[in-house]
Amino acid sequence: MGVTEMTKANPHIVRCFAAAGFLIPCVLSLVIFVGDIKIQGVWDWILLVPWPTAALLMSAEGGGAVGRVIAFALSVGANMALYSCVAWVVSFCYRRFASPAPG
Repeated sequence: MGVTEMTKANPHIVRCFAAAGFLIPCVLSLVIFVGDIKIQGVWDWILLVPWPTAALLMSAEGGGAVGRVIAFALSVGANMALYSCVAWVVSFCYRRFASPAPG
């Protein structure tokens, strides 16, 4: 893989991670709200591992429906940013250590 292919592949992984950072909270919140699952005990860890910014949802306590929507949007946006940062680190490590040396 040449330099031009690597620079093209770099944003692709970031876009894929950002999409995962968006889809994972949406799917988890859909399962929680539709399935009426109480988040306690083991469920805390099951929720926090793929959605580490879920703690931002606590800011909507007592804020009504609009407050919950705003908190959810902020949480999803923060999760996308976090996943994108992880993708940049993965991409950098891949380019640095796994790609063949030039020449």
